[in-house]
Amino acid sequence: MIITSDIDLALREQTALIAEGQVFILTDENTRRHCLPIVQQTLQLPEDRILTVAAGEEHKNLQTVELIWQFLVDRGATRHSMLINLGGGVITDMGGFAAATYMRGMQFLNIPTTLLGMVDAAAGGKTGFDFAGMKNQIGLFRMPKETIIHTEFLRTLDPHHILSGFGEMLKHALISSPLELMAISAFDIEQYINRPNDELQTEFEELISRSIDIKNYIVESDPEETGMRQTLNFGHTVGHALEAYALQAGEPLLHGYAVVYGMIAELYLSHLKLGFPERDLQQVISLMKQFYGKYTCPCKSYDQLISLMQHDKKNPSQDQIAFTLLRTVGNYRLGCVCTPEEIKEALDALFNC
Repeated sequence: MIITSDIDLALREQTALIAEGQVFILTDENTRRHCLPIVQQTLQLPEDRILTVAAGEEHKNLQTVELIWQFLVDRGATRHSMLINLGGGVITDMGGFAAATYMRGMQFLNIPTTLLGMVDAAAGGKTGFDFAGMKNQIGLFRMPKETIIHTEFLRTLDPHHILSGFGEMLKHALISSPLELMAISAFDIEQYINRPNDELQTEFEELISRSIDIKNYIVESDPEETGMRQTLNFGHTVGHALEAYALQAGEPLLHGYAVVYGMIAELYLSHLKLGFPERDLQQVISLMKQFYGKYTCPCKSYDQLISLMQHDKKNPSQDQIAFTLLRTVGNYRLGCVCTPEEIKEALDALFNC
């Protein structure tokens, strides 16, 4: 992974050995407008080698993946070509999957343009798309040739997308150590969003680098999620269910927000099942509520949410819902099976907190 303020040099180095006419770019409507011009200053690709797809989680589906495949076929891409995925997590997930399966695998380069993409989606080699109303049901593990982090792209984001990525940074801190949680809790994210300055930018870039290091250490220790990597799923069992529920209701929820709400519920389960300290529980929930507000969901939808959780990839079977829970900050336990009654109690705590 390359973290740089000189994206020109990084792009030249990563594309130097690719044959002329064999580099392609995948963007969405947002990154085409805000980020593509920066990349094009270096690459200067003709328009017919750039594919722009609709933005948003609702378009992370097989139909969009087919568009990418057809785009590559129509332009004579080979196994020796390169696809540059320029965008947030939706783009890097789908583009990575399309490239990894095209002609049994072509090279791809990830350039995440959102905070969420930088600290989560573009790292770790997970690729895929949503299917049958559920998150990331189809996918595979495939590492990109490289991931380029250009923090200047953060200046193109609105507050909600900054907070979405910050939610995953909170997760990394919670599964890592009290020291990491203290560092991220002390950062003035509100001032960074509303009144940024060079000092805050430098401090935030350091936190981003530390968050990426946490994920990379875990991924390198367990690349195919057979053990330790499951800690990265903290907050995601409930979070993915909320995300799918919101998408089905036609009111999409940003991934980082869903994960934060999922962590609130799963911290409650951690307290209930493993004795996660009450004081720490209240402090973390207070921090999360301060920036992410309250999410509402009627009790009559609990069974629908639990049904969505039953289809989670991490479950040992469809009639058992498993969670990664915390004994204390940085002290995790994998595969904690919870009953529907316990989950409903946690959902009550989430929606009424």
